[in-house]
Amino acid sequence: MAGAAAVFLCCTAWPAPALADGAAMPSMDPSRPVLCIDAASPDGQRWRVQCDENSKTCLWSPDGEVDRSGVVKRDLERARSCTPAPASYLTERKTGGYQLVRALPDAPYGWERDERGRVYQVNFDLKRRLYLGAAWAPSRVAGETEAGRTTFDFGLLVWEHLRRSRSPTRHRLRLVEGEARLAPYSASLVLAHYDVSRHYDNPLVRITTFFGRPRRSDLTLHLGTWVEAGGLELHGEDQGNARLWKLATGHLTIDLWQSADLESYARARAGVGFEGASQDGLGDRSAVTPGGALESELTLDKRGFHHLGAEIEHERPRYIEGSEGTAERTRARVHYEVIVIALNDQPLSLRLSAGAEKRDDIPGLADRWALTAQAGLRFSLWAPPRAQ
Repeated sequence: MAGAAAVFLCCTAWPAPALADGAAMPSMDPSRPVLCIDAASPDGQRWRVQCDENSKTCLWSPDGEVDRSGVVKRDLERARSCTPAPASYLTERKTGGYQLVRALPDAPYGWERDERGRVYQVNFDLKRRLYLGAAWAPSRVAGETEAGRTTFDFGLLVWEHLRRSRSPTRHRLRLVEGEARLAPYSASLVLAHYDVSRHYDNPLVRITTFFGRPRRSDLTLHLGTWVEAGGLELHGEDQGNARLWKLATGHLTIDLWQSADLESYARARAGVGFEGASQDGLGDRSAVTPGGALESELTLDKRGFHHLGAEIEHERPRYIEGSEGTAERTRARVHYEVIVIALNDQPLSLRLSAGAEKRDDIPGLADRWALTAQAGLRFSLWAPPRAQ
């Protein structure tokens, strides 16, 4: 009887005020404790309550997802467990001058809730995902335009991890990543890619100038490594189908610029690889391939919705078996990706890119600049919130 009286006193003497038209509901703080009070509302629904002594405010919400009429239909998803409290708790706060305010239930980092308590993800890490994509990919080479070309791309695993210590290190791993292009057919695949960036606090060179007041400037060298294994290219040509195996490639990297979390960077890299190639009717050949690149990757916002990248790469295969002399491959590319919607909290992104390529390592390919563009969609099968 005492509990019922407390509930009656709470809900009749302290009605929940309505928000002004257009006003956004406050959200409960996911880092602070939440109480649960059974039968706290006149219709017997359970409430989640979070009170703040400084503002003399108690935020409340139904402990469940509600329908349009406000009736709880299912449990809250991704909600923390709450601490049971008696109904008299709210009555005591009312007596102490607290104000009761309708609020959104607490949600974990990277997620938000709507007025009905439904949760949805609003923060995505596209550097940790699996993805499938399709794009319209027109190209122009040797004066001829291929406007109907289609590209499909995929990545089995993209994973980046920042190891926070005195000298932060970001590891980047990509497994089974590639694309297939239709009409005419070509494809590329990399089984494994790994690279690491480091931030060194100790400067390599300290420069002190004495023009006026003495000033010190530090020159820091941020070195890393870049490795790929199991690369494969397929090209359908009039002179015969061509295959290129990039068995292993290793580069030394120098980060020219780094963001604080090492997710965005501009760097130069150079090294050497070993490759083999074959073509119908021409036999096999192998080469040692020195190469280098300038590249940049930028995440443009804190929620991970906008990504911009650019790359210029040059390789020069030196044949050691099956052929003589050298060949050249040069390519440049810029790409932009933005998340547009999410399906079941899996982001669907728009990806735009443009590039140019020139190569003479495969007989039958025109030794002229080929211009390419892409406009398509990528569906990420998994992309957690970005690390805080």
